Amino acid sequence: MTRFLYRCLLRLHPSVFRYKHGDEMLCDFDESPAANRSALMIDALGSLARQWILRSSLWQWGAGAALTALLLVGIMHSGTYRQRTLDLHADLERPRTPLNRPEFNREASEAVAMLARFREADRKKSHPPRSSTPQPPASEQTSQD
Repeated sequence: MTRFLYRCLLRLHPSVFRYKHGDEMLCDFDESPAANRSALMIDALGSLARQWILRSSLWQWGAGAALTALLLVGIMHSGTYRQRTLDLHADLERPRTPLNRPEFNREASEAVAMLARFREADRKKSHPPRSSTPQPPASEQTSQD
């Protein structure tokens, strides 16, 4: 039964590692006394973790997550962050002034009129007016000269 479990642990290793070291590890397990087999099982578990974490890109994800967490903790403990948070809370607690409807409507209509003028100017730039007398093509001009 323990040999079956050990073989299962070996099968969980990456294929490159398993082809390189699997037979040797199984041979060491078979030749070891029964008292030492539990240590070999623990070693196989550690090897499995090492192979999948360090040999794959999982450690990069872990390092990135740890670095991000460290930076977030640093930002949250900085004085600037605390001051911004206090300023935000003070702004939220400050009483709001009521909206002046006539002034808002006047400014909004001025903004709409300004946008209409900009659009008209842009349209004139991109589509210049055509002259009333059509010009002959360039090939006809050279033949008449």
